[in-house]
Amino acid sequence: MVRKFTLLVIISSILLIPLITFANTNPDASKILAKTANLKIPFVENQGQVKDNGVKFFAQTFAGTVFVTDKGEIVYGLVKPEEKSKSAESKSQKPEKNESPSNPPFVKGEKGGFKSLSLRETLVGLQNLSIKGESKAATQINYFVGDKSNWKKNIPTWESVNLGEVYNGIELKLKAYSKNIEKLFIVNSEGNVDDIKLMLDGAKCIKVNNAGELDVETALGSIKFTKPVAYQEIDGKTVEVKVEYIIANEKPSPFTYGFKVASYDKTYPLIIDPLLASTFIGGGTSEYATSIALDSSGNVFITGYAPSGYPTTVGSYDTLYNSGLHDVLISKLDSNLGTLLCSTYIGGSSADDGYALVIDSSDNIFVAGYTSSSDYPTTSGAYDTLYNGSGDSFVSKFNNNLDTLISSTYIGGDNSDYISCLALSASGDLYLAGDTYSSGDYGFPTTPGAYDRTYNGLYGWNMYSDAFVSRMNNSLSSLLSSTFIGGEAGDYSNSIALDSSGNVYVTGSTISPDYPFTFGAYEYINRYNPHVGYTYDVFVSKLNSNLTSLLSSTIIGGYGGDIGCAIGINFSGDVYVAGETYSSNYPTTAGAYDRTLNYSYDGFVSKFNNNLSTLLSSTFIGGDNTDYIKCLALNASGDLYLAGNTYSSGTYGFPTSVGAYDTTHNGSYDVFVSKMNSSLSSLLYSTFIGGSDYDYATSIALDSSGNIYLAGYTISSNYPVTSGAYDSTFNGGSDIFISKLGINDLPTAITLSSFTANYKGKMVMLKWRTASEIDNLGFNIYRSDSEDGEYIKINKKTIKAKGSSTKGASYNFKDTKIEQGKSYWYILEDIDSINGPTKHDPVKAEGKSGKVKTKKKNKGK
Repeated sequence: MVRKFTLLVIISSILLIPLITFANTNPDASKILAKTANLKIPFVENQGQVKDNGVKFFAQTFAGTVFVTDKGEIVYGLVKPEEKSKSAESKSQKPEKNESPSNPPFVKGEKGGFKSLSLRETLVGLQNLSIKGESKAATQINYFVGDKSNWKKNIPTWESVNLGEVYNGIELKLKAYSKNIEKLFIVNSEGNVDDIKLMLDGAKCIKVNNAGELDVETALGSIKFTKPVAYQEIDGKTVEVKVEYIIANEKPSPFTYGFKVASYDKTYPLIIDPLLASTFIGGGTSEYATSIALDSSGNVFITGYAPSGYPTTVGSYDTLYNSGLHDVLISKLDSNLGTLLCSTYIGGSSADDGYALVIDSSDNIFVAGYTSSSDYPTTSGAYDTLYNGSGDSFVSKFNNNLDTLISSTYIGGDNSDYISCLALSASGDLYLAGDTYSSGDYGFPTTPGAYDRTYNGLYGWNMYSDAFVSRMNNSLSSLLSSTFIGGEAGDYSNSIALDSSGNVYVTGSTISPDYPFTFGAYEYINRYNPHVGYTYDVFVSKLNSNLTSLLSSTIIGGYGGDIGCAIGINFSGDVYVAGETYSSNYPTTAGAYDRTLNYSYDGFVSKFNNNLSTLLSSTFIGGDNTDYIKCLALNASGDLYLAGNTYSSGTYGFPTSVGAYDTTHNGSYDVFVSKMNSSLSSLLYSTFIGGSDYDYATSIALDSSGNIYLAGYTISSNYPVTSGAYDSTFNGGSDIFISKLGINDLPTAITLSSFTANYKGKMVMLKWRTASEIDNLGFNIYRSDSEDGEYIKINKKTIKAKGSSTKGASYNFKDTKIEQGKSYWYILEDIDSINGPTKHDPVKAEGKSGKVKTKKKNKGK
């Protein structure tokens, strides 16, 4: 059965690049304009307010008025204030009445007035037209101007305007925001993207710039429409399809442009869409986000810390800053990042930092971190309501609206204690991990029967931190279990996760030569750092749910410094650890994506089996400068999402993928987001996101649709934000950012149905079958003596393929240069004409019996 498909093309400038840059001389006015730059603007029906009867709807944006005519034209009446001269400052420039498409809303003024421009877009080859407003807005308009007989009351406004099926199978909708217009083409199964052509009259020139944006130069400035991105949802995965602007003519105005879409599977939906949502949050000083999570409704919560001025909401638990260096912040936004639903401080008279946030099955919010406030808010009946001195950890529980502190407790000892991460069990118990210096008579609390109740971080006269893991009940009234874990030097927990059996996994970094290990674990001695004072290694430790037994524990690292920053567990119970390494000999595995350290610091990802006895796969990821992985997330298919920071911008910069949101490093540290397959052999997607200054990602979360939410902080005033975002203006110092991306896999050239290798006489016969092929240039075959060994290409010429076929094809290859009776492993590689090669999982030709052992096929890159 052929499925109906939909193609959604978002043409407009989604990244809130203003249509015209206003040159305000009044700083207060500038701030007001900036703060309202994210507003949605409704379309108003023309009931005679605009004297041109050809106008059906109009929207009054901050950059001018946009008209929709009865001919389907979109006319932009753009304006720009001119810089005032002293002689002109006293002159008054008033808007003209009766504005229309041919008479933009401001006069062409002298100095101190306004310049205006009419820019007209026409649908070339328009076939049908049926203009109507859609999604009635709450706003109603009244016009009481001039003669009473011309007054208009209660004129409706609309969130969007639908122009109907403008081409066969293609519908057009418009939306307006403060400084841009969004055009959406909806292409049904009978539609053809090639039919979409727009003639632009009034521009000096148009071009597609190096970023893939459509750059329209006008007399008043530049308009940029963001690069379109296309993707399909196939078998629960998002698969990217290449799309780009094309310019039909290079002659002077009017110009014509359209879209070019690469081959794709038309039995599935195809969507063209950019960055989904992105916003600043800040108050003009320095604010930091450290953790992000989503509730069951898809709302977005962050925590971190901020000084005074951070935005809070009326009715929230604490709208006022509590003094000290900074307070903990907690904020809730809708899934589109357009509305700050609620936001609160919590803190005392000294420094308070939020480091971790999780949400339970009842959508209650747990926040944990560090406080040096003896008056940090606690609640009656909580585990510990008294400050223990020198800096304690805290855990606080809020309701979903952040207006009620349900419970709140200290947890700590006689020295500094830090909670860095949280996890919730299926029953709602809360697991905490971090590090502590509390070693005295009133040390960090442990519980009877715990794995280790003795502080370990004392070496000679030196005191080092111990890692800890603790478990509290959901009401924070009881410490159910708590243990140290560490050696004689420094041990730091950075991330925690639970498997389906409730076992607890922790990763971090250690310089302790005696960090606890278990026999049979992957690496049971710290062989590279045999003495205290050397560089860090990664530790990965597994405890039972009661924290009474260390089930398995291992060290992984090289000669340099290695830090585990994030941990996750897939549906099979495999354990992923990611972080940063300075070690050129950090362990990697055969077939991994990248086995070579690219610079002094690279990101790494390592995959262990559930009992940490086997390193299943391990890879570097990085470029020609410093790269750090800070957080990870896993989807239901086992694909791995990574986020972090990169300074790699040169010829061998941080790897990005074809068609990614942003393939260009923007300056200083950029955020990166990467997606890898479960075996860590392929980079499915990778993009930069950032501005011209420093940008840091700290936390990542996935929603049920596979969209990615990132939180972090930036000092880039031009960090990308989107139309309709809560706050599209950088506030100064460092701002928090939250970004939502709908990232897409690189499309593979084939869907592989089967791949087998069998002995046939004195040769091995390889056979494979494709279910479909798109832009497939051909195949290569690689052979190895072992599954984890080096694979060598054995075909001299690329094996020819069908190219593009919805029915697929069958292929075979004879390997004759073998030793009889010996087993071999084979990898099949397809070559996509746009996105390059994809290696599929290996199959084995069994030498003795001739039976073939195959692994599950990898359909991703």
